[in-house]
Amino acid sequence: MIRNFLRLSFLVAACAVLSVAQTQIDQQPAPDLTKQPTLYVVGYAHLDTQWRWEYPQVIREYLPSTLHDNFNLFEKYPHYIFNFSGANRYRLMKEYYPADYAKMQQYVVAGKWFPAGSSMEESDVNSPSAESIFRQVLYGNKYFRADFGKASAEYMLPDCFGFPASLPSILAHAGIRGFSTQKLTWGSSAPVGGPNSPERTPEGTPFNVGIWEGPDGKTVLAGFNPGSYSADITTDLSKPLAPASSTTPPPNSSMTPEELELRRYQGDWARRVQRNGEVTGLFTDYHYYGTGDIGGSPREPAVKLLEAIITKSETVLPPPRRPGQDQAAPAPEGAQPVKVGDGPVKILSTKADQMFLPSCRATKVSLN
Repeated sequence: MIRNFLRLSFLVAACAVLSVAQTQIDQQPAPDLTKQPTLYVVGYAHLDTQWRWEYPQVIREYLPSTLHDNFNLFEKYPHYIFNFSGANRYRLMKEYYPADYAKMQQYVVAGKWFPAGSSMEESDVNSPSAESIFRQVLYGNKYFRADFGKASAEYMLPDCFGFPASLPSILAHAGIRGFSTQKLTWGSSAPVGGPNSPERTPEGTPFNVGIWEGPDGKTVLAGFNPGSYSADITTDLSKPLAPASSTTPPPNSSMTPEELELRRYQGDWARRVQRNGEVTGLFTDYHYYGTGDIGGSPREPAVKLLEAIITKSETVLPPPRRPGQDQAAPAPEGAQPVKVGDGPVKILSTKADQMFLPSCRATKVSLN
């Protein structure tokens, strides 16, 4: 498993022009990623259909809040795109909230809500058979095509604990182009990553964006370090972070200054995009933001800031949430607006599969 897991290659563009999205929001020329540093930002809400709760609570609370919270954001922020996975959850929405479901279908047509993930549920992929995973894709995308006239080209498993070496082969044979997860940073055993790795990824994470190759040589493009699915946006993503005020770890912390700096680097998206390009020739990265476990939507301050970044406007930067806080405290009284979005990195609010849809030939260079 480890041997095959390490059969990963970085993507180097021979002609790095990605496909143009179908919606009005995305009808700009796709960026040439060999020249234009670009960050793909994916708004998402993770829902455990059953975990510490059962289906009745999901149907009564979590599904309607997911619908209504996003409807409100769509009307306020023109560039906001929401990604939601699991055809089974859509089936429940259709059965219990038909009027809201019809409204959501219109947002799908408009390109603002995207049926992501290609599957019936964000399932485990370790214990089930290969046939079970094929059926997840078969039935999931069949539902999406029937109800929305479109399906995703990616497989999204942000919260699955581990992935078999055969998964890229299975997904490729199922017609899937891309894959994403944030779970490797929870404790991957792969002997890769760390401060001296090519892309300075966390321990156990082989790369940020690259080609994941299966035992039979089939591949998918994978985003392995997109940040937490419950992350906020509190900085101008188009620019590198300002130097840290201190490199000393907090009191009683077991981290070294080097580990603290590496952790901070993971959220310095402009620097990551630049380094990815220096290493691979492709100046890009893939960034989750949103909320976790009970559905809903990304927090509004994050959506508001992303809108300002995309439109290159002035705004007050929201303070980061403290650990355990559901919402961040309001900005300090008297905080002044700053210009955002005018840095070297182009920021795109995108569908989950947009980065995984190359419209030209690409080559692989192994860094193993």
